Amino acid sequence: MGNAKQLCEELDKILSGISNFNITPETMGKLEKISADADGFGMKTGKRLVDNFVEVLKSFQAGKSGEDSVSLRLTALEFYKKNILESTSETEEEL
Repeated sequence: MGNAKQLCEELDKILSGISNFNITPETMGKLEKISADADGFGMKTGKRLVDNFVEVLKSFQAGKSGEDSVSLRLTALEFYKKNILESTSETEEEL
């Protein structure tokens, strides 16, 4: 991944492709890669949110969590992503 903006754009693609919390192993792998990339960029909050989302998805698939838990983590991740994209856009405009 090249930078934080590209990371968020990739995350956006993945999240927009999730329907009814039916997550394929490929999507899980992409989310785990995004978590690792976020860690590499020093994005501790982003890594934590992606990790929490992945864990609750696994728990949901195992029948141990409900849709409300998944929705809550997804909303937090969407909010974080939106703020990162807005802040990187503002920084680019200043240049």
